[in-house]
Amino acid sequence: MPRLSKRRLWPALSFLALAGCVQPQTGGSTLNLPGAPPGNAVSFSDLPGWSSDNAAGALEAFVIGCKTITTMPPDQSLGGSGLAQSAGGQAGQWASTCAAAQAIAPNDSAAARQFFETNFIPYAVSGQALITGYFEPEFPGSKNPTPGYKVPLYAKPADDTLASLPRSAIDAGALNRKTPVTAYLADPVDAFMLQIQGSGRILLSNGRTLRVGFDGQNGQPYTPIGRILVQQGALTADDVSYQTISAWLKAHPDQAKGIMEQNARYVFIKPLGYLPDDEGAPGSLGVPLTAGRSLAVDKSIIPLGTPIFVATTDPITQSPLDRLTIAQDTGGGIQGPDRADLFFGAGPDAETTAGSMRQPGQLFVLLPKPAGQ
Repeated sequence: MPRLSKRRLWPALSFLALAGCVQPQTGGSTLNLPGAPPGNAVSFSDLPGWSSDNAAGALEAFVIGCKTITTMPPDQSLGGSGLAQSAGGQAGQWASTCAAAQAIAPNDSAAARQFFETNFIPYAVSGQALITGYFEPEFPGSKNPTPGYKVPLYAKPADDTLASLPRSAIDAGALNRKTPVTAYLADPVDAFMLQIQGSGRILLSNGRTLRVGFDGQNGQPYTPIGRILVQQGALTADDVSYQTISAWLKAHPDQAKGIMEQNARYVFIKPLGYLPDDEGAPGSLGVPLTAGRSLAVDKSIIPLGTPIFVATTDPITQSPLDRLTIAQDTGGGIQGPDRADLFFGAGPDAETTAGSMRQPGQLFVLLPKPAGQ
């Protein structure tokens, strides 16, 4: 399968979707996903870079997810539609596969690769995918309002009416003294960007780090402000990233508030308690995210816990970025079968790569083999 070229495909990028199509593989069963042509069953040799990926890293993330999935009621929904839902949409459908995974010795990439080849069938999702990235940003802040730290990160209100307020009402003070404040930051742009990422690390003056993460959202429409900045001519389509959006907003404080409020979606943030530094915040599956291996998907199409092979390129080096990931999270802008968001962890390197990640690629969904096959 040919490598997808960012230069060749970028003009077709329409911000949160890519136009055009990649010719599907022929033969085999099909994976019918809403909003896209059927994806066909392929062999593992059709996955770019499959043999060179460290499958043990993916297996470790898969097992982390299994430890939670296997404690769920067998009929608990994990999401999905079509064949993806019927093959892995309920927790009980993963019991035997999870048991087999937990029997594999850690750090044995060959054994891990054999496990996936033995227990799964890969399906190529037809059409070009848009692969973005996210990370845990780090900002100085305070648990209490102090000089220099006055921008609140609100926890979700218990009152449903307050919990459904648009961003503009919240910015105007509608939640003041009506719901807990998790932390205070210095800049409203930093607070906005942390909400977009869904989790973060607040660096306190006493040298400690407050880990914070998703506590629900207000149910209002999600509008990507990068698209707004492009429409207004503030940024060009090929220069949209976490870094450029943040920099533009901070350089134009007189316009920033109005731009941010065009995204009515407000993400509530809660303290997460102690987490190891090398462990990501919990995703939608309820397990800590693994840098480079956890993927945010549209849960209505792909069940959480599902392995997904991502074939794309690194936004910095333009070298192949082909790896097996696990669907363990969701996101407001991740909608459709051709959208995925790769978690890169925390720190400067994660910010650099994730902030620039907006690459064309292809997704391969791995579904458990039917019993006896």
